[in-house]
Amino acid sequence: MAARDDSVIRGSLIACLIFLVLSLALNFFLYQWGSTSSQTEEAAKSQLSSAQGELQNMQSQATMMKSMLGVGNLTDAQREMLATSVTGDADMDTISQEFVRNMSYFGDEVDPQSQNYPALPEYLVNAIRSRNVQYSQAREEATSIRNQADAEVEIARKAQAQAETDKDKANKKLEEEQSKFSEDREQMQIASAENRDSLLRTSQELNGVRKKLQTEMATFQKREDTLLSTINTQLIELQKLRSDNFESTQGQIAYVVRDGNVVNINLGSADALRPGVTFGVIDVDETRLQDAKVKATIQVTKILGQHRAEARVVARPEIRYPIIAGDQIYSPFWAPGRRVKIALGWNIDLDGDERPDTDSVASMVRAAGAEVASILQPDGSSEGEFDSSVRFLVLGEPPEATGEADTGEVVALSKAKTQAKELGVTVIPAWKLQAYLRTIDDSLTTPLGSAVRGKDFAPEPSDAAGSIPNNLPSIFRDNGEGMQQGNDILAP
Repeated sequence: MAARDDSVIRGSLIACLIFLVLSLALNFFLYQWGSTSSQTEEAAKSQLSSAQGELQNMQSQATMMKSMLGVGNLTDAQREMLATSVTGDADMDTISQEFVRNMSYFGDEVDPQSQNYPALPEYLVNAIRSRNVQYSQAREEATSIRNQADAEVEIARKAQAQAETDKDKANKKLEEEQSKFSEDREQMQIASAENRDSLLRTSQELNGVRKKLQTEMATFQKREDTLLSTINTQLIELQKLRSDNFESTQGQIAYVVRDGNVVNINLGSADALRPGVTFGVIDVDETRLQDAKVKATIQVTKILGQHRAEARVVARPEIRYPIIAGDQIYSPFWAPGRRVKIALGWNIDLDGDERPDTDSVASMVRAAGAEVASILQPDGSSEGEFDSSVRFLVLGEPPEATGEADTGEVVALSKAKTQAKELGVTVIPAWKLQAYLRTIDDSLTTPLGSAVRGKDFAPEPSDAAGSIPNNLPSIFRDNGEGMQQGNDILAP
C-alpha cells in the first residue's frame, strides 16, 4: 500500500517537473517572440518616420515645381533657396539654377511673384511683337520715300513680303512651341523628370528662334537703309537732270540765209526733230544759260538731214542783236527722241477772272508740240498719269488764305509740289509757261482788221527835247511785253 502511494507521488512529481519544463520552454519562446516583435516594430517606426520625411520633402519640391509653373506663388524663402541651390538634391538644384536663369529674361517691370514658366513665353512674344510694331512704324515712315523709284520699290516690297512670310513662319513656330510647352506642362504632373528635359529643350529652341528673328530683322533693316540711300541718290541725280535752270541748250544755228529770215540748225532726223517745233535763240556769247535772254524765235519748216534742218525766223531780234552762226537754241516743249510730257494744275488763271483756264493752256501746250500727260485736281486725284516721265508741272499762283476754302487750296498746292519733288518733276509757275506760249503765238502772225493789236505797231521812241509825254493807254504802250515774258521762261 505504501509502495503504491510512493509510486503515485513519484508520478506526480515527474508530471509536475514535465509541466514546469514545458512552462519554462513556453515562457522562453514567448519572451523571444516578444523581443523580436518589439525590434520589428521599432524598425517599422523608424522606416515610417524616414518615409514621412521624404514624402514631406517631395511635397515641398512638388509645391515649388507648381509655383514655377504658375500654380501658386514662390515665397521669399523659396526664392532664396532657389537662388542658393542648397536643397541637397542634385537634380532639384539643377532645376533651380535653370529656373533662376530663365526668370532673368524678365524685365524689371515684371513683379517677381508673376515670374514663372507659363508667363515667360507670353513675355517674350510681347517683346517680339513690340519689336515688330517698331519695325512696322519705321517701314511706314519710309513708304513715301520708297515710292520714288519703281524698281527699288519692287525690290523693297519683295523684301517686305519675305520678311512678313518669315515673321508668320516664326510666329507659327512659336505657337507650336507654346502648344508643345502646354502639353509638356500637363505631362509634368505625371513625370517630372521628362517634363524638365522638355522645358529645357523648348527654352533653347525659343532662344534660337528669337536670335534668328533678331538677325533677320537686322538684315532687312540694313537692306532697307541701302535701298533708301540708293533712292535718295537717284532722286538727287534725277532732279539735276530734270532741273528747270536749263544748264545746256539743245542745238546751234549752223548758218543764216535769205537776209536773216531763214536759218539752218544742227538738229535733224537723227534727233527725232519734226517740222513745226519752235526754238528760242540765245546769243552765242552767253555764259550763264539760265540767265540768258531769248533774242529771237525760229520755227522748223523742213528736215534736211540727220543733223540738219531749215527753220524760219518767226520773231525777229533787235537790230543790234542779229542772229549769227553759233547762236544756241532751246525749247522746253521738245526733247530729242521723245515727246515732252507736261502736267497742269487745276488753279491756272491766265486772265485774272478767278475761273480756271486749264483747258485753254492744255490746248496751247498741245499746239506747241508737247503732251498734256495729266491734270491734277484739288482732292489729290489726277486726270491722266502723273509719274516721273512728266517733265514740268505747271501750277497757278496760290490764293491768299482768307478762308477755309483758300486754306484747303494752299494745302493742296503744297501736296502737289511735294509729290512733284518726290517724282523729280520740275515745278514752274503758269505765268512762265504763258510767257513762252505767248512768244510763240504772237510771233507767228500779226493780226489786222478788227483784231489789230497796238503793240504790233508801237510808235517809235523820240528823244527830241520838248516832246509831249505819252499818256496813251497801256494797251498801246505795251511794246514787246510778250517777248520779255517769253525771255523769263529761261530764267531760274
